[in-house]
Amino acid sequence: MDVIPRPSGSEPYIQLKSQYLDPLGCRYFISPPDLARIWCRKLRKCLQYRPGLHRLCRMKNIKNLKWRPVLLLAVAGLMSVSARAADPYPLGTQLRVLAADVESADYQAMVGAMLTTDLEQEWKRAATPDNYITFLGKHGGLKSVAADPALKAAYERRKQIADAFVDLMFDAYKKKRRKPVFTVQELEQLMARTAVRQTPKAALERIDIVPVMVAPGAEKQWPGYRGPTGQGIVMDTEFPLKWSPTENIRWKTVLPNRGHSSPVIWDDRIFLTAASTDGKLRELLCYARSTGKLLWRQAAPVPEKMEKIQKKNSYASSTSVTDGERVVAFFGNAGFICCDMEGNLLWETDEDIPAFTITHGPATCPVIYKDKVILIQDQNKGESLFIAYDKRTGRKCWQHERPSALGWSNPVFVRYNGHDEMLYNGCFNVKGYHPETGEELWTLAGPTKEAVPMIVTGGGLIYSASGRNGTVLALRPGGKGDITSTHLYWLNERGGPHVPSPVYYQDRLYMVSDMGVMACLDATTGGVVWQERLKGRFTISPLLAGDKLILTSEAGHTYILQAGDQLKILAENDMDEETLATPVILGGNLFIRTASTLYCVGK
Repeated sequence: MDVIPRPSGSEPYIQLKSQYLDPLGCRYFISPPDLARIWCRKLRKCLQYRPGLHRLCRMKNIKNLKWRPVLLLAVAGLMSVSARAADPYPLGTQLRVLAADVESADYQAMVGAMLTTDLEQEWKRAATPDNYITFLGKHGGLKSVAADPALKAAYERRKQIADAFVDLMFDAYKKKRRKPVFTVQELEQLMARTAVRQTPKAALERIDIVPVMVAPGAEKQWPGYRGPTGQGIVMDTEFPLKWSPTENIRWKTVLPNRGHSSPVIWDDRIFLTAASTDGKLRELLCYARSTGKLLWRQAAPVPEKMEKIQKKNSYASSTSVTDGERVVAFFGNAGFICCDMEGNLLWETDEDIPAFTITHGPATCPVIYKDKVILIQDQNKGESLFIAYDKRTGRKCWQHERPSALGWSNPVFVRYNGHDEMLYNGCFNVKGYHPETGEELWTLAGPTKEAVPMIVTGGGLIYSASGRNGTVLALRPGGKGDITSTHLYWLNERGGPHVPSPVYYQDRLYMVSDMGVMACLDATTGGVVWQERLKGRFTISPLLAGDKLILTSEAGHTYILQAGDQLKILAENDMDEETLATPVILGGNLFIRTASTLYCVGK
């Protein structure tokens, strides 16, 4: 008989003297509702990942092979009904994920490997909407809760989850030989505070906010980072749902050097950047979209000084941009190069580009607006760069100061009320600029000190996310100057991803944290609709193709999800190699860049 012991020194979730025995003969120190959910999850996974019921037949402790599927289906059904009837105070979606995490060896390993900066924000996850502090307030306080056995059990359950999570955080700090940045008292104060703040407002006027593309016809191409709109929207909705390094591969080509830039595509040209590990060779590469054949390569000048880059960065992390006539690439201290579609060098420049000393190194991407190439690369240890060049000649058009700050976001261009704006998600502030001149139009306070995700729009609102575990907010377009008090629509204090950008679809905001927590937010209120954990860590931002979400982990594991008000996994695929570049979907094919290879996935 398998025995699953409870942690030493802990109490059962519900204070009863007896243990609970499941129908398969396993002894548990948890409540029947929890046990029901465990077996329902097992059943769902079996059905989800292995079509048919044959995997159920391998579940141990059921002696009669013939009746295993029937028995487990019956058990799951009965226990699911029992769980709904027996648990009047089920855990909310965020607390349920947290409860699973504290029992997960994978999550414990992830916490042990976290950077200190990530750990300093991770503890805030315990402040879920239905934590034990808010539970007490909602149900009349400690005295009322203690007098009702069901309330008492639900409270103790929430308290035990929080205590286990806090212990995990404190252990991680101890192993790093650092003092925790929070106390239990500070956590409880955070728990008592509502995370989502909405400003008093009249009914939302849904202004049409239209993405401005790089050139006519760009909607049929993939001209820059995150696609033709810069917001992760895929115009082609047909693509294979299944692939692997050997399945549904039309072609593949081994890349000459390292880089994390995403593929950029115009007609039959695919553009990538790559660099040697020492950074002395930095190149713009062009491949044939139909065959994967290398067509040409153009090297950037060797920089006088090498940047210091973080291990997940590279000397070719910036994604290039094209308008169909030229392609522009940015290589940090090596500056910009611009080539025509045949690989002829049109211009190169490092005019007024400071030496990059930013923590982790530079990585932002150039963007094209009409006749200008624009780049924003903030720096916390040097002069921030906000500059525009003539895309035809490389001559500087304008340059403006930006504050010293951490930031790797990229601007997006939108049109509303008859004029264009450049939106930028920066340190502590979202800003709107005039794209022709770089003049600041408005600013709104709200993001954290590290802003990496890009702005997205939808439903008449502009959305900003920032980490680590930071703010997610919505603002109304328009206004001049400081619009914080007039245009902030809602703000959620916690849950923002550090690196991946969100994506918008039908009044829902989908996002995944670097640590693999996937969330769906109500884009009109900021409230969490659902939250689930995915396998692995994430740097790549989600893409939206029709009603499907595509998310790829750093290990090359891709989830294809159905957009909606619950997690529905349509397919999972593995490339079995580090993947830090956002995939491209165009013409019914996926283009995936792993650490070593460029793949074209298609039927």
